[in-house]
Amino acid sequence: MKRIVLIAAALILAAFGQEPLNNEGVIKLVKSGLTEELIMNVIRQQPGAYALGANELIALKDAGVSEKIINTMLSKGRPDGGGAAGPAGDPSKPAMTGSRTSITDPGLFYKKGNEYLELLTEDVTWKTSGAMKNIASAGIVKKDLNGTIPGPSSRNFLQNPMEILISPPKGLTVNAYILLPMRPVKGLREFQVGPVNQKSGVAKGAIPFGVEKVGNNVFRMVLQTPLAPGEYGILAAVPTDGVGTSVMYTFRILL
Repeated sequence: MKRIVLIAAALILAAFGQEPLNNEGVIKLVKSGLTEELIMNVIRQQPGAYALGANELIALKDAGVSEKIINTMLSKGRPDGGGAAGPAGDPSKPAMTGSRTSITDPGLFYKKGNEYLELLTEDVTWKTSGAMKNIASAGIVKKDLNGTIPGPSSRNFLQNPMEILISPPKGLTVNAYILLPMRPVKGLREFQVGPVNQKSGVAKGAIPFGVEKVGNNVFRMVLQTPLAPGEYGILAAVPTDGVGTSVMYTFRILL
């Protein structure tokens, strides 16, 4: 069976004439009815010039491209993946917008290659009345709270092993951030969070993590185990003119 797949992959490579495969080409392969394994083999063997920004990844998913195939495209574009991510200025670079090699501004960032990209934030809609009165700026939750984020998926796509760095703004400490799983429901992402458990020291519903200081006011998030594929958010209570505004740094872990 494996030999048949390799032969079929070779025939497809010949048909494409070894031209760099792009997003449109992958979508055509998927819509042609070829197996997932065969398409992934083609991606691994053929030069690629993929656009893999958040919008492009969502478009691929909407076109029926599986997360396994998207993951193979992402791996092909990594510096250690042996892939041709394309020269500077080609459409494969949107994901690097806002990238930097060091962190000097407040925010949350994830590492991609040798650069750091900023995690986008989304506003929280609280289903629990008076929610903000029950969250202190130190990240302390006083009662059980339910919240939602619009849309079924974050526009930040991460892969394991991931590296997230936290640089708190003035007035906050690294302890103000709470990592939460989210559940897609009817076009929204729902989450729950509650007071800190006195024994574990972790907020109810949260995923525990440690931190390592790696720079001036910069901390690396350290997880006990890798996160499973799915939707996640890092909650922060940011005080502005005495009024708290809840935001989530959201991301999705791909296969």
